Amino acid sequence: MKNIRPHLGFSLIELLIIISIINVLAAVSTVLYLGVRDRAKVSSIVRTAESAKPELEFWLQSSLSNNVNFREVDTNFDGKIDANDKTNGELFNHVAETYVEGRNSALNEFSPWFDVPLWSQDNPPPAGTIGVIQLSPRSLKIIAKGKSGDTVYEQVLTD
Repeated sequence: MKNIRPHLGFSLIELLIIISIINVLAAVSTVLYLGVRDRAKVSSIVRTAESAKPELEFWLQSSLSNNVNFREVDTNFDGKIDANDKTNGELFNHVAETYVEGRNSALNEFSPWFDVPLWSQDNPPPAGTIGVIQLSPRSLKIIAKGKSGDTVYEQVLTD
């Protein structure tokens, strides 16, 4: 006997094959997405550390200036240089400390991986942070650490 009704819908096997293909594609795309996201976070922390270099060089130069009573640097990160900022003499040998405190308190920056302040004075800095270490009155070191604690950026600044 002939079946007069046309074939409607999918069989169970066809549905299972389609679901399996969708699951494989989802698994592959999730892994790729997580890799891209992690690389973006590493890139972000490296760019932030690199962009701090010229500013820290200027801070270091100002701290070594003979004009110890001048205020040349916005040490409190409020967008202006006024009586609330440190003088060049007060900044001498305290560039890293002042910079880290200002970035963490005024700009409220956090690690892209963890809920901790982005900037640190620890040597070496914790994983997922950027460390600024004053090696001497005339030199600073910037170190950025990735999620697992590997160094992703390192630069020594000297007068």
